[in-house]
Amino acid sequence: MSEQEMGIALDMKGVSKRFPGTIAVDDVSFQVYAGEVHALVGENGAGKSTLMKILAGSFNDYTGEIFINKKKVQLHTPFEARRNGIGMVYQELSLARPISIAENLLAGRLPTKRGFVDRKALYAESKHLLAMVGLDIDPWMPVEDISQHEAQLVEIARVLGAQPCILVMDEPTSALSNEEVERLFGLIRNLKKAGIAIVYISHHLPEIFKIADRVTVMRDGKKVATKGISDVSHTEIVQMMVGRSIKEFYNREERQISPEIRFKVSSLTRYGFFNRISFEVKKGEILGICGLSGAGRSELARALVGLDHTDEGTIELDGQQVKSHSMASRVEQGIAYLTEDRKTEGLAFRLPVDDNIMSPIIHRYSKFSVYSKRKGMPAVNSLINELAIYPPDPTRVVGNLSGGNQQKVLLAKWLASSPKVLILDEPTRGVDIGAKTTIHKTIGNLAKDGTSIILISSDLPELVSLSDRVMVMVNGKFTREMKYEECTEESVLLAANGEGGK
Repeated sequence: MSEQEMGIALDMKGVSKRFPGTIAVDDVSFQVYAGEVHALVGENGAGKSTLMKILAGSFNDYTGEIFINKKKVQLHTPFEARRNGIGMVYQELSLARPISIAENLLAGRLPTKRGFVDRKALYAESKHLLAMVGLDIDPWMPVEDISQHEAQLVEIARVLGAQPCILVMDEPTSALSNEEVERLFGLIRNLKKAGIAIVYISHHLPEIFKIADRVTVMRDGKKVATKGISDVSHTEIVQMMVGRSIKEFYNREERQISPEIRFKVSSLTRYGFFNRISFEVKKGEILGICGLSGAGRSELARALVGLDHTDEGTIELDGQQVKSHSMASRVEQGIAYLTEDRKTEGLAFRLPVDDNIMSPIIHRYSKFSVYSKRKGMPAVNSLINELAIYPPDPTRVVGNLSGGNQQKVLLAKWLASSPKVLILDEPTRGVDIGAKTTIHKTIGNLAKDGTSIILISSDLPELVSLSDRVMVMVNGKFTREMKYEECTEESVLLAANGEGGK
C-alpha cells in the first residue's frame, strides 16, 4: 500500500521539549501513515520516549505542531491524547495489580445497568478483548495472580479497548516468549489491515525488520533519518544510532590489570532467566555485560549478590567458594550491587544523605546495638567530596536532590562498604553529562585501585569505552566475548541482536 493510499494519521512538525539544562527533543518532525508500522529507534537518551510522551499528553510545555488525521490538536494532558485517539502501551505496565483483569481492562468505562456495574457485560467485553491478544484466562482473576507476559498482553488489550487510531508500543515484547511474540505480530498485522497507525519502539532490530514498514532513527534529541525498511540494513541503522566516536565520549586512562582472579562464576543457572553462565573477573578489571531487554543481565546481577536464588553453579571470591545466600553476608564478604532502580530498591528517599551512605555498614559503627553516626561521618564527608555530591550537605534528604546527585549517593553507599567486587547495573541511567563524567572517573579510579567491576549498561559508548572486555548476553546465555580492541558500539549492538559472528 502506498503512502498516498494510506494517508497521514500522525504529523508532528518541529516538535521540541526542554528540560533544565538539556533539550530532550530538538525540532523533530515525524509522520506515521494509517495502516503502517513505523519503528522508532535510538540509544537510551536519544529522545524517542520523550517524543512519544509528548504525543501521550504528558507535557504541556512542548513546542511545535501536532496533527492527527490532518486536524491540528493540542495534547497537553493524557485525557486530550486519549480523546484524540492516542493509545500508549508502555514498557512499565500501568495495571492495578490487586484488582481483577476485567476491571483493569475497562477502567474508567465500566458498563453499568440501573446505576450498578453490569458484571455480565463486563465479563463479555473482557473476554472479547483478551481474545484479541490470544489470551484465554478468567477475567475475574486479579492481575497479581497472572504472569508478567500475560500482564503485558492484558496491557495491550486494555489500550485496544479504547479503539485508538494511533497505537504506540514501547518495547512490547520485553516479557514475551518467541511464541507470544509471533502471536503479537499477528495481532499487529490485523491492526494494520484495520488502518491503525502503529509506532513501534524496540531495541531488538530483528523485530523491526520483521514487522515495520519504515524506521525513524533518533540521536541526541534529533531525528537523524527516516527510511523504508527495505532500503536500509541492520548495520546502517546501528551507524545512524551511534553517530559519534568513542574517543569523543570518554578519554580512557591506561591502567594495569592484575593476573590474579578475583571473582569466578561457574555454570550459574536460574531456570527461566539464565543458563550455565561462566566467567572470571581479574583484580582491577572492568568486565562489561551487554544484552537487550529480557536477555537476563539484571537477573544475573541480582543472583550474584544474593538477592535472587540460583538453581545450579558456584561463585568464588579470591579462590574461596561463596556459600552464603543472603545479600547482607555477600556485601560483608566484599560483593556489592548498585541496582538499576534507585527509586524503589536503591535509596531511602525520605532519609538524609548520611544515613543512606552508611546503611550497608551501619553495624561497623554500632556497639551493643547502639548506632554512632558521628564515627561514620569522616567517611561520609570524604565520599561526598570525592563524588562532588551537591549540595555537600550530609543532612539533606535524598528525595530533595537532583537525579544525578541521587545516583552519586547510591554509588557512595556501595563505595562505603569497600567492595572487592562492585556490580553496576545501569550506573548512569537518567543522569546529566556532568554526573556521568564524575561516575565514569570514579569507576576508572576504583579499577585502578584494584576493585573488580562488573558493568551492565545499555549506554553503548559507556560500555565499550570503560570495559576491558565485554560479554554479550542473548536469551539468558553468553554468546560472545570481545576484548577492548574489538569493541565498537556497532559490533556490540549487532552481537546483542544475535549477529556479527563469534
